[in-house]
Amino acid sequence: MLFFNKKNLLYKKRMRKLLGFRPRNIDLYKKAFRHLSASEKILYTDQKDSNERLEYLGDAVLDLIVAELVFRKFPFKGEGFLTEIRSKIVSRKQLSYIAQKLGLHDFLETEQIIAKNPHVMNSLAGNALEALVGAIYIDRGYKASKRFVYRKVLKPYIDLDEIQNQDINYKSMINQWAQKNKKNIEFRVIETKEEGNNRKFKIALEVDGIELCQAQNYSKKLAEKMACAKAAEILKLEEN
Repeated sequence: MLFFNKKNLLYKKRMRKLLGFRPRNIDLYKKAFRHLSASEKILYTDQKDSNERLEYLGDAVLDLIVAELVFRKFPFKGEGFLTEIRSKIVSRKQLSYIAQKLGLHDFLETEQIIAKNPHVMNSLAGNALEALVGAIYIDRGYKASKRFVYRKVLKPYIDLDEIQNQDINYKSMINQWAQKNKKNIEFRVIETKEEGNNRKFKIALEVDGIELCQAQNYSKKLAEKMACAKAAEILKLEEN
């Protein structure tokens, strides 16, 4: 028992250093780093006690925090630009890089065979970063989540001016993915709105006739570009 308490205290100390504050529910943070391969079934359910649900929540919270940051940073930019900048910041590749810098690999719980694969561990660390944000949100609320993301994730590792100058060809990325996987990609105009002297287009990106995502803009071309950026995020293409 004494050994267990000492080990738990050490874990709390490491977690506090990582977070910048004292966690209230330490078990929640342990779950944030528990991969499905190292999870056990929850009693009386078919679910495993992994970090997947926290990852889902953290993804949404992170999107909101970054969207607010970009919205305030670029007050005169349109929806298409803001969407593209946000997509670059929260891309799989970017999150995996930041997670590596934060040392999240040291906290991950996985099967031994997975732990020996650096590429897979990089990807899992990026997922764990999202799960960690989800854990902070549940444990301490939105303000603490935002403070952590600003201080530990964005400020040290994200240069918005540099990201603004990056030009990722998402349309080419989607087309390459479609060719490789023998998929048919189509853009379909699902709605057109007249707004004053302008016309706004809502575009659906379809894969083999099934809608994957939507985007809208006053330019069809930009709407398609935005849809491709969303699709690349959904398909996790930047991770590769």
